[in-house]
Amino acid sequence: MTDIEADVVIVGTGPTGAAAAWRLASQGIDVLCVERGGWVDTAAIPRDGADWELRRRSDWHANPNIRRWPQDEPVDDADSPIRPMVGHAVGGSSIWWSAHMPRFRAADFRMRSEDGVGEDWPVGVEDLEPWFDLNEDEIGLAGVVGDPSAPARRNTLRSLPPIGACGRRFAAAFDRLGWHWWPVDLTQGRDGEGDEPCTHVGPCDVGCPARRRQAADRIYMRRALEAGARLLTHTRALELEHDAQGRVTALVSAGVSGRFRVRGRRFALAANGMGTPRLLLLSRSGAFPDGLGNRSGLVGRNLMLHPYAKVEGLFDEPLGSWTSGQKAGIISFEFFGTRPEAGFPRGCKLQLNFGPQPFALSMGATLSMPLPFGADHHAEFERRFDRIAGISVCAEDLPDPENRIALSDTLTDADGLPAPRMVYRLSDASRRNLDHGMERAGEVLREAGATELFHTPLQKDAGFHIMGTARMGRDPETSVVDPQCRVHGSDNLFVLDASVFVTSSSVNPTATAQALALRTADVIAGERRVG
Repeated sequence: MTDIEADVVIVGTGPTGAAAAWRLASQGIDVLCVERGGWVDTAAIPRDGADWELRRRSDWHANPNIRRWPQDEPVDDADSPIRPMVGHAVGGSSIWWSAHMPRFRAADFRMRSEDGVGEDWPVGVEDLEPWFDLNEDEIGLAGVVGDPSAPARRNTLRSLPPIGACGRRFAAAFDRLGWHWWPVDLTQGRDGEGDEPCTHVGPCDVGCPARRRQAADRIYMRRALEAGARLLTHTRALELEHDAQGRVTALVSAGVSGRFRVRGRRFALAANGMGTPRLLLLSRSGAFPDGLGNRSGLVGRNLMLHPYAKVEGLFDEPLGSWTSGQKAGIISFEFFGTRPEAGFPRGCKLQLNFGPQPFALSMGATLSMPLPFGADHHAEFERRFDRIAGISVCAEDLPDPENRIALSDTLTDADGLPAPRMVYRLSDASRRNLDHGMERAGEVLREAGATELFHTPLQKDAGFHIMGTARMGRDPETSVVDPQCRVHGSDNLFVLDASVFVTSSSVNPTATAQALALRTADVIAGERRVG
């Protein structure tokens, strides 16, 4: 294949890569996006099939090691109790997400100053506010204004529907305990583009007929192409070629017709917290023997996830809440910050979840035993179905340089390159955080009327927020990128995704990552206009 050229080359078209592509192309900049996956036809997702629950756990799973699509790279996760949940497609992991889009709180950027652990970010929530507003306007964010735990807003949110009978039951329980709760922030997508309007009456999950409006392929990537961006699908990024000064000259890629180079003036990585450090580590040379941008030794290190636990409760009466999958409803930030009496720094988010799907319930989900098959099956099913609800506990993870994304010594991908290796140990602080959160979740469930509780101390399939593996900072000795997300020592290379995060918070990272990506796109655009 003939080499290709562009002014800006973006690797990855998930929520951050697609947002940056739209922002740059809208300003007349020549953008080329490289995506290892392809477009997902949401209308063809077999969500109405009788075997959908099984397929959601197999070829539509969010874990690439289970899903095994042709474009999926294997992940060496033997050294992690939490499995990776990443998407390889136009739109990235937003094809599978729950469309939950809260902002990081101000304290998340000042953890060292306020709590004496981790590090402070070189930017604050106030620095990102213009891009938070821009992103939320573009994605059509719906929510309820006035959350006392959240930053004050200048922009207008769309309306959410009511929280429903189960939501009201749990809201009343939180009120009786005197604890914070609030409806979640959810993206609805954009109007007037021929898609079905989102009503949020069903679960925000892959296959919802309305959620095609919500993922990054529709919200940003389609509009980026309309603005003039170019896209190479089913194209794998293999290596960043660079000179002795660290300036990137080309992206070595592989597509259906073989290997070729994508040349550009500027390069931006949006391959998520696993793919971005892997590409930097693969880009070794005599000048950079440990990988590009890795003179600090921190590329891939300080991996932060969002460890999840769950407590579910069985109720005597139907809750009136069940839908096929997870539907976001209400959250509590009562235990979000550090409480000295708890004995660990920082805190967690509590979120209401509904009970298991029919097949999962029949096979023993929550109850840890399959329902009896035969004459009594339907009666036992009716005694359980729509009578289970849960509270998930999302703990803030602290940065630890031993938790990392590395190159595997034992597993390779289809190109013969080392697969990413996920090395992660749940810290004592995170374990205590989860345990404390489970105790509080049990209190809420009992207050709401649960007669029996079931505990999941750590969810295995929870590696959907991969952060910190190319951390931001002013000092090149202690960080990978500078406050403008430019890789130290590589003046034309930027990182757009949550790899740059310094802390993890306990809220979903996508809104903050997209605000940073839009801000970085404006940095790149400003240089293009000047230079």
